Amino acid sequence: MSQTSVEHPSREELAAVNQGKLDPAREQAILIHLLLPPCERCVSLLPAQLRTLLGFEPRGAEFSPEEDAAYDRAIDRAFKVALKHWRHLQNQGVKAERGVKILEREGAAGPASLPRTMDDYARFQAFLARSWALRYEDPKLMVQLARYAVKCADRIDPQKYGAGRVLDFRCEAMAGLGNAYRITEQLTKAEVALRRARELFELGTRSQLLEMRLLELEASLDADQRRFDDAINRLEKVYRYCRQHREHHLAGRALLKQGLYASNAGESSRALELLEKSLKLVDLAFDPTLTYTAMHNQVWILLDLDRFREAERQLFLLRPLLDHCGGRINRLRFRWAEGRIDAGLDRLSRAEETLTEVRDGFVAVERSYDAALTSLDLAGVLIGLRKTDTALEVLSAAYVTFAALHIAREAAASVLAVKIACEVGAATRKRVEEVTKFLRRLENDPNAEVTR
Repeated sequence: MSQTSVEHPSREELAAVNQGKLDPAREQAILIHLLLPPCERCVSLLPAQLRTLLGFEPRGAEFSPEEDAAYDRAIDRAFKVALKHWRHLQNQGVKAERGVKILEREGAAGPASLPRTMDDYARFQAFLARSWALRYEDPKLMVQLARYAVKCADRIDPQKYGAGRVLDFRCEAMAGLGNAYRITEQLTKAEVALRRARELFELGTRSQLLEMRLLELEASLDADQRRFDDAINRLEKVYRYCRQHREHHLAGRALLKQGLYASNAGESSRALELLEKSLKLVDLAFDPTLTYTAMHNQVWILLDLDRFREAERQLFLLRPLLDHCGGRINRLRFRWAEGRIDAGLDRLSRAEETLTEVRDGFVAVERSYDAALTSLDLAGVLIGLRKTDTALEVLSAAYVTFAALHIAREAAASVLAVKIACEVGAATRKRVEEVTKFLRRLENDPNAEVTR
């Protein structure tokens, strides 16, 4: 059976549903398509009587006994089909939750530990959920599980769930894989995957909720590729949709991300305003991680503005949420902020200890760029402490990392210049801090220039 015919039945088939003369399997597929949720395109093509029979239009004049009997038969069949489908989805949801717990408990060995009786829909849901949960803890495993989710989504039976919804599932899985690639800095693969996810979305049911999720992930990739205006525009569409539907928490999340990208674009004041506005909308009890993210971004912006006292106060307010929103990456970034604050407030010995710990932590989780950037923060502190030899070791290792990552020529030259200055005893803490700020700006603005 073709994809088009499964998803959009003909007028003849719709009439046959009303008369109860259609093959039961085909009738079930059409009723699921019409009712869960309603397909506006197909409902608009229904004969007036059938729209009324299925509850899409109010009953007007009294029906004849024959029409009443047809109405009862249609409602009874539709209810039975919807109830059966709903129970199936509930059952698969329970299996998916059990699968997530197995994946959480078994780690990398989790996929092989899933029950053989678990079908592809439940596996797809479990892999996707666990993959997302690992984004701060184990990005490499996140990618692996997202790949499994894609494979399972590709095997889901369109006859059982409807062709359009299966395309939606495949869109979700491919979008999850694209986001996993993005988080692990495989941006070319991320772009290919998200482009495919968009194609699958257009072929599926075009669910608005699914599009909002896809827009958020596309915006994240836009931001990583320094297309900040595009990212903010996508999120503005998400924000307006959420406000229209009174989804205040989700609207707050869209504002939060707009604030982050405004900061990346160098609009610090606007970014702080957007983040403050987002905190008034997000629900701390429902999603403490979102509140944590907004407040942590505020801290990071204040640090980049050298407003260290304000950053320290904000970080103090943030600490209670860390226990609920940790993960190795978040904890490292929290400690990194502490180290930068200590350095900014000339608490150099404490800053040295903290930044050394953070650098080693990023190395352990294979975040080489973050490790190298932390090394520059650390080198500035070491020069301030007159530990020139140690600073030279740190700068040399950082330069090797930056060179391996093929950062911009001007950036590499700036790091090399600081390294040489350190070798001849001419490096200053201020100069190292200028180069570090330049590299942070360069992450978001390829035309940034180092302060001379």
